Amino acid sequence: KLGVPAYTQFSEGGSAFFAGKSLPNNVKQASTLGAVAGAHYTRAVAPAYGIPVLVHSDHCAKKLLPWFDGMLEFDEAFYQATGEPLFSSHMLDLSEEAHEENISICAKYLERMAKVDLILEMEIGITGGV
Repeated sequence: KLGVPAYTQFSEGGSAFFAGKSLPNNVKQASTLGAVAGAHYTRAVAPAYGIPVLVHSDHCAKKLLPWFDGMLEFDEAFYQATGEPLFSSHMLDLSEEAHEENISICAKYLERMAKVDLILEMEIGITGGV
């Protein structure tokens, strides 16, 4: 009713659940499939509501980078086909890593993502309070 944009956010675990709990996820393939299916679903349904919807992946830690890489592969393919990425943005949360490593990994991904007009949210520093 308000006509304001909505934000749909996919976590790694939620994405795996969306794909179905019986699928293997040893290299985050179910999480990737679920996030991608969710992004397509969101894009398909959003026009019925008459509002813009942003699609975002949330809090990707270093151990979840295979999920992140999988989503980026789909973003790149979607971009080649349509001129825009499948997702609006992704978040890297490398706050548990050393600052230098965090920045280095984020910079590598930012360079890749810029080529397909993707926004990167970077968790720099300590999360969860002091």
